[in-house]
Amino acid sequence: MIEGHLYIFPLLVCILVPIAYLISFIVAIHLGHLKFEYSFFSQSLTNSPESCIYSQIINFTSFILIITIYIRYRQIAELIRNHPTCGKKCSQLNLTFLTCGMITAFSMSIIANFPHSNVFLVRILATYITFITSVGALYCEMLLSFWIRPLLYSSRILPFIRMILSIICTFIFIIFIIFQTITIIKYDNQEKLWTSISPGWKYHFGSSLSTWILTSCLLIYISTLIIDFRRIKIISPKIYLTTDIIDDQMNHRLSFSI
Repeated sequence: MIEGHLYIFPLLVCILVPIAYLISFIVAIHLGHLKFEYSFFSQSLTNSPESCIYSQIINFTSFILIITIYIRYRQIAELIRNHPTCGKKCSQLNLTFLTCGMITAFSMSIIANFPHSNVFLVRILATYITFITSVGALYCEMLLSFWIRPLLYSSRILPFIRMILSIICTFIFIIFIIFQTITIIKYDNQEKLWTSISPGWKYHFGSSLSTWILTSCLLIYISTLIIDFRRIKIISPKIYLTTDIIDDQMNHRLSFSI
């Protein structure tokens, strides 16, 4: 059986991440757990039930992201296998992409499951790891897109779009590191709700805004994989019984016939 429509996996990732925050945001506003005007730049998703909703959706999204990354890894691996001229560096870069992508998906789940106010250190470390490995995965994938372009695309537009997104993500990530570090060292970054009169608000605002921009760019990059995944079909695996099991079944049938 041949299955298509694999583009649904990157599409789901791009849809579920905004939905996770939107639903949690609406619930938090309805229950009065946060103020509308500062919700997007506050550590708001720490109360139940909105934090539970957010965690469940992001956990599922992380699983879908793992599938997406693995499919992309296998697609490039097949191209490399069928075209040995790609060289060993493509295989190594593809493996690095897989590793960074898997770490990104796992650390994203950690962010969702460890509330900011309770285990701040774990959450902030997971945030750093998520962005570092995601940017690393972007560069690996972007370079692979250029190298395998003649095998997949007739146009150079898509690889260049990915290159621009990778550069933007790098620039925004540096801004995030600077503002977030200042917020952690100089101000109480564990504050649950930030307002414009809070000390260090501009640094917190800058780090939060850069987080949103970086996340948006990452999702846009993932959405470009929809084009590649439309060119892939997967054959459902066949399950074979081992010889021992078959022999046992035959003996069992013979015993009944006797």
